[in-house]
Amino acid sequence: MDDRLDLVVDLNTMDDSGLPWAFLADAPDPSVIVPGANVVVGSGTVRAVATVVDVTDGIAHVRPLKGPVDEHAHLLRGRQAS
Repeated sequence: MDDRLDLVVDLNTMDDSGLPWAFLADAPDPSVIVPGANVVVGSGTVRAVATVVDVTDGIAHVRPLKGPVDEHAHLLRGRQAS
């Protein structure tokens, strides 16, 4: 299972949208952070699969899915290992 971190996101912080967010420039590969994409997010040792809701003015909002990354492996198929 490839659970590399696609975007550093503190899942406990949300803005006015009610969603966790992060700066797109902090992503190892910003090209994978597009609306509708399922990506691995988190910080420290915390990981979750999240759906990218929007990317506006260099800020990405994500909607984390409940459960461990392995539970959502089918959503991450086709990703290239880094």
